[in-house]
Amino acid sequence: MDGTTHIPADCDDTEAPTQRITVYFDGPTPRDALVLEYAATRTEAGEFTAAAVHAGLSVSVDALVRPDLRRLPCRSLWH
Repeated sequence: MDGTTHIPADCDDTEAPTQRITVYFDGPTPRDALVLEYAATRTEAGEFTAAAVHAGLSVSVDALVRPDLRRLPCRSLWH
């Protein structure tokens, strides 16, 4: 690893994210549940949500994007 950032060809980081994706993971107890939030473009949010729901995950999407949200990982990781 050389410390440089590699952006795969299918990552479009030129479009500003306008959607917040929230992914809910159940735990063995309600206290162990995990909630992850990401910022995404409208297209990314739609594609990710379809794939996540197909995989059995609970997902919500809204327009409450905050500056501290991480970008959704590139579509090659979940498409």
